[in-house]
Amino acid sequence: MKVAIVEPIPIDIALLGGGGVVFMNIIKTLKGRGHTIELHTPLRPSRFYSAIGNYIDKVISYSLFRLYSPLIFRSPLFIFGTARLYLTSSYFKSFSNYDYSICTTYDELFGHFDLGYIHYPARKFFRTKDITKVKKIVDLLNFITSFSFKDKTKRLLANSTYTAKLLHEKSGRSTEVLYPPVKPIHCKGEEKEDIVVSLGRIVEDKKYEDVIYVARLLSDIKFVIIGRVQDEHYYSELRRKSPPNVTFVTDASEEEKREILCRSKVILHGKREEPFGIAVVEGMSAGNVPVVYKNGGTWLDIISEGKFGYGYERVEELPELVRQALNDNKLRKEVRERALMFSDDNFREKFLKITGL
Repeated sequence: MKVAIVEPIPIDIALLGGGGVVFMNIIKTLKGRGHTIELHTPLRPSRFYSAIGNYIDKVISYSLFRLYSPLIFRSPLFIFGTARLYLTSSYFKSFSNYDYSICTTYDELFGHFDLGYIHYPARKFFRTKDITKVKKIVDLLNFITSFSFKDKTKRLLANSTYTAKLLHEKSGRSTEVLYPPVKPIHCKGEEKEDIVVSLGRIVEDKKYEDVIYVARLLSDIKFVIIGRVQDEHYYSELRRKSPPNVTFVTDASEEEKREILCRSKVILHGKREEPFGIAVVEGMSAGNVPVVYKNGGTWLDIISEGKFGYGYERVEELPELVRQALNDNKLRKEVRERALMFSDDNFREKFLKITGL
């Protein structure tokens, strides 16, 4: 079969984080089934071909090399604008010459594909009588596009029940849930130590200041933050405020990350309204008891509202919760098993069952 993959986020950005994991697993799964895959995407930076080239038969893209610069290309406004512009152009395209079409980041909620995967529903739908609720420019854009560009995609998938609920609130549409695939961490008998780890890109919305807060109060415990720096100013502020028992590992290889996760006991994740949280599942697969903020997919889907970990609403709760998690050996065994339900094998099996590809 001939399959169109539409990725409206520039590939440089799309391959980062959870969205990139979903994208790569979809194209690998389809290629493994012998399908012909053509990728539609706004930008075509050649250095990423090594990551996707073996799975893509053809790339159809704009040539916007002149716009490429870290300052512009990585700004949220550019990413948001590019994604919406590309989906707008895709709206008028016909994918009738394909047997199946998939939008791997359908967060803007407009287009006419066979399948759309939603990481976070960025667009809200308005009715005519909702004009009084338009308060910001983004609301005005959403109000206009609610009537101009319809959501005509046949089937939707969300990365968590949390995201599915948000989608229903914003658009009225229901969706199935297909959790992002998480490759389990395989430990080699490393002895566990009193280490608390936090994992993810170093950007402000990850709320690493929660880690700094609890580290100051638990000076006998080692805290390790593993992540690629994407906000230099935020990183500098974190380092300036960090006590001696906090270590940053900003260029960890996969093996270094594995070794740390296999020695640590707790994974602390402070991001609010996290749609899913692949890092939390990775930590759990290595026997780390999760302590997460009490909302989002981490709380609802991954740790099942406290059944497989601890949740907090105020940072003042953290010292006691972290102490409990460090000593909860029974739960440590259970979270390893829990993590397996989010495996890449389960993702592929359910994806193929849903799509019939």
